[in-house]
Amino acid sequence: MSKADFPKIPEKTEEEREKEYIDGIKKTVVSGIFGIFAGIISFYLAGEGQVRAGFGFTVLAFAILIQKYIYPLINVTGELKPKDWFYIGFMTLSFWLVSWTLLLN
Repeated sequence: MSKADFPKIPEKTEEEREKEYIDGIKKTVVSGIFGIFAGIISFYLAGEGQVRAGFGFTVLAFAILIQKYIYPLINVTGELKPKDWFYIGFMTLSFWLVSWTLLLN
């Protein structure tokens, strides 16, 4: 097989790359803010008790799901693919865990 046999991948313009970069920053900032707020709310709802720790996970799940409706409001265009949701969920989880742990200490 020669190079000519493979289909060409269209090159992205500078504007498309810049838009993707800005959308990535927006996803990181929004998921971080929601993770921090979820950690604070989890601390006040569940506190240090292990019996009510499930409330903390419920708050985390709600913080991830509510972002579905936030991204269109801040002009994050395009369809969010599964890898985007994995990234958003991981970032929200990370900020939630760190903020809740800091408040518990």
